Amino acid sequence: MDKQYALDADVLISASRGFYAFDIAPAFWRQLAVNGKDRLILVDRVCQVIYAAEDQLSEWLKTNEGAFTIKSSQDDKVIETYSRIMAAVEANPVYYGSAKAAFAGTAESWLCAHALAHGHVVVTQERYEPQSRNEVTIPNICREFSIEYVNLFQLMRLLGIRFET
Repeated sequence: MDKQYALDADVLISASRGFYAFDIAPAFWRQLAVNGKDRLILVDRVCQVIYAAEDQLSEWLKTNEGAFTIKSSQDDKVIETYSRIMAAVEANPVYYGSAKAAFAGTAESWLCAHALAHGHVVVTQERYEPQSRNEVTIPNICREFSIEYVNLFQLMRLLGIRFET
């Protein structure tokens, strides 16, 4: 089976508010839904973040939710890996307590737990920051737990998303 890619909410949010705004790059959104079918994962908590904005992206997701596999955080294996990740974060002396607490309450922590539990590749625009004290980044967790991750441009190439005239 092809790899499955679990998307960080910010990948879609940044795309919709930036270079791939719906009025500028409708082909991106069409191809994401078509080319990503059965390969793109959205964690329920990521969906909650997107839907909370009540914007054009949330409307697009409502219409195109079927293009994604939606995963529940109530999965026993995910809960176990979430606990493992949070224990490692809590034990890490590099992070400030505020960074640890903030990460525990984000969709990103659950995204990492899903990826670790089920072998998904994480899609994020965040960068690896080994000396970060103020924020627990997705790539830091991915590296610590050997979770594969890519950025949006890498995902676009993997899915064959192209802009042609």
